[in-house]
Amino acid sequence: MVKKTSSKRIVICHLPSKSPWLNPIEPKWVHGKRAVAEPDRLLSAVELEARVYAYYECACEEHLVMPKKVA
Repeated sequence: MVKKTSSKRIVICHLPSKSPWLNPIEPKWVHGKRAVAEPDRLLSAVELEARVYAYYECACEEHLVMPKKVA
């Protein structure tokens, strides 16, 4: 399907909702999950956060906070 708006053309490509092979970030998530998680036990939120930052070699960032009143 092609839509024309002014002088621009927008090509819409509908993809299946569950198709991880089409999303280039998916392999990175899979490898990261295997490297970080332990099959024997659940990790605490603090442990998980530290392992993710260490695996992806990135600096710790402040968490985003959702405002109580959104609107």
